[in-house]
Amino acid sequence: MDSIFIQIVAYRDLELVPTVEEAIAHATHPERLTFGICWQYGTDEEKDYIGQLKGLKDCRIIVVTASQARGVGWARSLVQKLWQKEEYTLQIDAHMRFLPGWDVELIKMLKMCPSEKPLLSTYPPAYQPPRELVGDTPSRLEASKFGDSGTLTLRGIGDLSKCSIPQLGAFVAAGFIFAEGKIIEEVPYDPEIYFTGEEVLFAAKAWTRGWDIYHPNLSVCWHFYNTGKKRVVHWEDHQDWWVQNKISESRFRQILGMESATEDFGIYGLGNVRSLAEYEALAGVNFQERWFIHFI
Repeated sequence: MDSIFIQIVAYRDLELVPTVEEAIAHATHPERLTFGICWQYGTDEEKDYIGQLKGLKDCRIIVVTASQARGVGWARSLVQKLWQKEEYTLQIDAHMRFLPGWDVELIKMLKMCPSEKPLLSTYPPAYQPPRELVGDTPSRLEASKFGDSGTLTLRGIGDLSKCSIPQLGAFVAAGFIFAEGKIIEEVPYDPEIYFTGEEVLFAAKAWTRGWDIYHPNLSVCWHFYNTGKKRVVHWEDHQDWWVQNKISESRFRQILGMESATEDFGIYGLGNVRSLAEYEALAGVNFQERWFIHFI
């Protein structure tokens, strides 16, 4: 059975319930879905909100207070512990909408990829709540900017809708990653990664462990990019967020060879199937010198 474990971390995000409901309603095989959710609440009302999902037998939920929350890597690492060997996994954000038949389409596209270990990822097109879909163009990802701390941000560009199969890439969008479930064991989330740099670091770790990255040629979901009526984010609630972020950015630089490593990162470091230099060649990036090129 093509079971799918859907990973969601939600920080005080009231789009969570509509996201889960829509994923179920628009799946061809909703009976094959399970959800792993980390709900981080800040008020009594938000604490009770998660009760709307507890009636779903295939929702596994970790509930923590917003004051306990330590960033996206920490929350995603908790959710990964809820995986029970489902064949596939879909990592998404808590603010998504879905194409009818999205589950079948994702599996179909993954099987089109000429790789033993493919993953699908991109920045999905946008929506505005409750369900105003803004376009449906599938895009590829490319490097956008090195920040002062050395972390690299990405952007979505182009139109892959005329491609017959998913297209090879080098970067992932953390709010939309689809792969075989074993990626959870092979590329575990580092709980010390706060937010910035999460995507590039995951891509490098996955690729050096033998996973090939592809960008879908069909958009199967939409993402709320926090415009208009904005949701609360972690750093707005935590005055000391910069302490975690500083540690996270240092790990990014050390793992990607931008500064000397002060520790062995073990399972949270790079793989040994392919080298960082090979990944840089694929991505058109030099982390140490902080430059990149665009191939198209």
